[in-house]
Amino acid sequence: MKIWFFLTLFGAATCGVLAAQDVQTVVPSDVNCVANQPVYNDWYQQTRLSDGEPYIAPSKRKQRILDNYHGLKLQMPLDEVERLLGKPDFGTARPPLHLATAPEPADRGCANDLAYIMRKNNGNMVDTEDVAVYLSFSRDGRLYWATPQNLPTLKPLGSPDGKAPTTIKSQTEWKEYVFGDDGFAVTLPDSPKPHSDATLPEFTVYSVSLPGNAMLSLRVSHQERDCAATLAQLRDSALKGKSGIDPSSVKNPSIDGNQGLEYEYTLSRDGGSSDRFYCVNGRFYAFSMRWLGTQAPPPSVGHVVASFRLLNTGHAGGPQ
Repeated sequence: MKIWFFLTLFGAATCGVLAAQDVQTVVPSDVNCVANQPVYNDWYQQTRLSDGEPYIAPSKRKQRILDNYHGLKLQMPLDEVERLLGKPDFGTARPPLHLATAPEPADRGCANDLAYIMRKNNGNMVDTEDVAVYLSFSRDGRLYWATPQNLPTLKPLGSPDGKAPTTIKSQTEWKEYVFGDDGFAVTLPDSPKPHSDATLPEFTVYSVSLPGNAMLSLRVSHQERDCAATLAQLRDSALKGKSGIDPSSVKNPSIDGNQGLEYEYTLSRDGGSSDRFYCVNGRFYAFSMRWLGTQAPPPSVGHVVASFRLLNTGHAGGPQ
């Protein structure tokens, strides 16, 4: 199979899932949201990440975040959060969402996602190896979800509700799902329904809707592959900008010492999308993510990708 065709099919499959839901499509309001905090690019320019040097937060700042995180409370206003943790490193603003068939909402305030970074090894805005705390605030400026990443002593707080309501709902029951036949486990807010890919029957597809008006699909190939060659071809096509890929977004994540590939598609005002691939001992894993309402992915997307882990299945073509 030619690699450009392989890429096109993945994009088409993801869009097809979303198109099937057009009757209930949620779209962002026509509001120009401006973050009250520094945006990612401003923060990035102040680091040495572009020179290949990791960013490590000053020890005093890191200790303040670790010590005071436990003082966070749901519906706490932003100014109180900043008194506890200090100013965030960067933030993104999200416009209100509404059904495509409904009129624009009267309340056109914007929600905010904030990041407190303690360690970052590369310029990828959302990376599973980052040591960080992510906070989400509703449109009235109240905390409704706190997500520590790679900080096992800190526990998540609240509910990842992408609509950012002012009244906090009970916490969504995220839990780990284990798929032994395909050699992986992943934490999700709901049980996926595995099925064969209609276009690529060699793949099993695990699809789930996520808070933040996002859709994530994980495809697992049952055809053993040459991992180095497959990833090299994908990377070459991505760097050439095929299928609408943004070449500047190409990254090289890894899992258990196995190299992978990640890239984003050219951004649009309606949202964003990205793919991530791992290939481990011949077994191929492909994430496709799509979200509406903000160019940056909602925290739920990063939460799922960061939770993905390989199993020691002993399968001849799978993770060992």
